[in-house]
Amino acid sequence: MKLAHRLALAAAAILVSPLPASAAGPDRASKPAARQQAAPALAASIQAAVAASGLDLKKVTVGISVREVGTGALVADIGGSARMTPASNMKVLTTAAALRVLGTDFVYRTRLVRNGDRLTVIGDGDPSLGDPGMPYLDAATGKPSASLTADALIGTWVDAAKAAKITQVSELVVDDRIFDRQFMHPDWPDDQRDNSYCAEVSGLEFNVNLLQASIGTSGGRPGVTAWKPSAPWLAVESKAGANPKAKQSLWIGRTEDPWKFTLNGNMKQVPREPIAVCVRDMPTFFARYLGERMAGEGIKVGSKRVASATDATATGTPIGQSFTRALPDVVRQCNTESQNMYAESLLKRMGAKRSGKSGTWENGAAALAAEVDAALGAGAAKAGLTVADGSGLSRKNEVAPNLLSAWLRAIAMDPRVGPAFIGSLAVAGKSGTVKDRFKDLDTNRVFVPCKTGYINGVSCLSGFVGAPGQAPRFTFSILCNDLDKDKNGVHDAKALQEKIVGILAGGL
Repeated sequence: MKLAHRLALAAAAILVSPLPASAAGPDRASKPAARQQAAPALAASIQAAVAASGLDLKKVTVGISVREVGTGALVADIGGSARMTPASNMKVLTTAAALRVLGTDFVYRTRLVRNGDRLTVIGDGDPSLGDPGMPYLDAATGKPSASLTADALIGTWVDAAKAAKITQVSELVVDDRIFDRQFMHPDWPDDQRDNSYCAEVSGLEFNVNLLQASIGTSGGRPGVTAWKPSAPWLAVESKAGANPKAKQSLWIGRTEDPWKFTLNGNMKQVPREPIAVCVRDMPTFFARYLGERMAGEGIKVGSKRVASATDATATGTPIGQSFTRALPDVVRQCNTESQNMYAESLLKRMGAKRSGKSGTWENGAAALAAEVDAALGAGAAKAGLTVADGSGLSRKNEVAPNLLSAWLRAIAMDPRVGPAFIGSLAVAGKSGTVKDRFKDLDTNRVFVPCKTGYINGVSCLSGFVGAPGQAPRFTFSILCNDLDKDKNGVHDAKALQEKIVGILAGGL
């Protein structure tokens, strides 16, 4: 398969199609003949860029697909039909499919209700609940409140319960059944599961399913001085040293006990920023967290638990405000900041919507594949896509560059979801994961909303190229695999991606 990516066969692998003026659309009506003639030149330039990239094409696998949005014609196809590992380019499939399945007017609602002497938190799979980077609207002003931290946000529920004269409840239940309870994908790397980008996925999500530990010293040893969200029942065994001559290497590890952690590494100096660690089973943590907060304010709480399979659907009188979030805001945070947990939550949420059951990785994958077939034709997903997860962390995801470029075109042409999706992407040289890239791109003349992708040995970039304020002219997908076999593989792959974007910018 790799032979298809080598320049020795590039002449056979590149497909060039003319761009008919009659199908170009009103924004492309000027100089149609020149643009038809430019398509072969663009393909040749892309081929030359691959040849000059410095990548060892005997070891590295490269797949490139460029498509004209107005006509759908392939401008360049280098190994574009081969399935490759997309890394976070999976998110362009997941997020756009979520917009199609749920609708751009979909709103998450996380609620607290009272039924007799029971309080129930009803989760909706909202990954942004308590996310420090996504402040909720202040109930009084209706404006985003930077001061509404995760602790303060839940404090509004505690205050509302007190205002409702609630002094005692028999139980506090967290109903997270919008999703299943497989919190961690089996394909994710075992040695990375404590890291924030491997945060668990649950039907009730809070603070991006992370704990933030502030670090200080106690008796000359490093230690955790505070947790956010506040959880004083957590225990930490400090195995860290404090050597000012050694490098800073502090990290927090989980143990089999979900309430116990270890502090590891070396502290050269007290860190200014907290250290993040993943929570095990956020719904159970949240039940205890909210129960402890209420008890601290004089509300006696009996049992604190998650909903069981036999519990009836929760109903009751709302207590305090429902925390709501518009789907386009969640999609924007997911794509701009490449939030893995957001992508997995979106996958499971559309699985729940389509199946009418708890969202799972399996029914989410089925929903995504169905949307690809609906957009690109029956059998498209089977031919060019394997869905393992929604974020791209799993190496079992596979996608053909030609499918990605066609999918991006279909989304751009869909007035229901196109504007929200394109608006969710990081913009080359301006925002998100590509803010500090594309130094040679004239961002006043060229608009490149795009999505990066990286895991070990993989670097990818997919998106659009067009003029600011106009419909995109091109979609592109540049997937580079096996880069760990090339000493400068990732560096050269990123440079190639930027070179190809520059070539397309020259074709506007």
